[in-house]
Amino acid sequence: MYHAHMSDPVRSRIDRQVDALDRDYRQLSIDEIARRADDLRHLGAAHGFDTVGRIAGALNDAVSRDGRAALIHVYLESLREATWVDPRDARAGELLLAMVSVRLAS
Repeated sequence: MYHAHMSDPVRSRIDRQVDALDRDYRQLSIDEIARRADDLRHLGAAHGFDTVGRIAGALNDAVSRDGRAALIHVYLESLREATWVDPRDARAGELLLAMVSVRLAS
């Protein structure tokens, strides 16, 4: 897990955006949920948080495909976990992605 100080500005920004999406998604349009997920995908990818980018991309795809039937909350919880994965540890990121796949399949 990534143990950098909580003042990490990128992780803090990702956390704030995930929290806001979690708070608001029930009232948002599907297009707005997808847009916010895409913003998270770009943010993660731009700053080396590849696991965040991949989960956010999967959320965007799921919402675009399944609308409100997508397991949005599962993706959001997984995004929270992904912010704590050390961006330099590809194996940890892959393990988290595998766990997310299992959650979504259950």
